[in-house]
Amino acid sequence: MINFDELTLGELEELELLIGTGIDTAFADGKPKGRALRALYFVAMKRDNPNLKFEDTANITQKDALKVFATDEKK
Repeated sequence: MINFDELTLGELEELELLIGTGIDTAFADGKPKGRALRALYFVAMKRDNPNLKFEDTANITQKDALKVFATDEKK
């Protein structure tokens, strides 16, 4: 799992480049989230697979993508 606070500055920069806007704007209410979620998933998964390409994430379901993000909820 990945926590937003644990992203490196390089990962944040890569994320913002992929989504074309600042992270605050990308996840603001009312904004489309598909590309932002895909970019965040990509950056997170590259930690375990440095050879992963952004194109490889196109068919990941939202359900599977959300599994890699840390939340405050207790399960």
